[in-house]
Amino acid sequence: MVNQIAFRVIGNDLTITMAAEAGQLELNVMEPVIVHSLFENIELLKNGMDTLNHRCIQGITANEEVCRNMVYNSIGLVTALNPVIGYEASTRLAKEALESGRSVYELVLEHNLLSREKLDELLNPANMLGPTEMPRV
Repeated sequence: MVNQIAFRVIGNDLTITMAAEAGQLELNVMEPVIVHSLFENIELLKNGMDTLNHRCIQGITANEEVCRNMVYNSIGLVTALNPVIGYEASTRLAKEALESGRSVYELVLEHNLLSREKLDELLNPANMLGPTEMPRV
């Protein structure tokens, strides 16, 4: 439904664009089709958002444990280690994690690259939500 609305809105937008380009001698003879298409877009989008909210969005909840595990076991976490342990070591860790199916956290500890405390600080997802200075170890 949302895709169909998007396609219709895109079509109406093209109609508005072409009608605006086709105005001659500032007579604005294309205003009716422009206004009709614009109002139709507004109505389509309003109704689409209400329907999407009612039928798809309301009641959705996240499985916090699954989300947390996905974050902690993501190979992408190695990017947070890059400024501290270097690009080459980070690349090796990412490759090994991908091949073995083990977490970056587990591999860093196994290879004694960082202490558990420092690793916890660097890989804490809450610390990755904004700009920070990454000190070198």
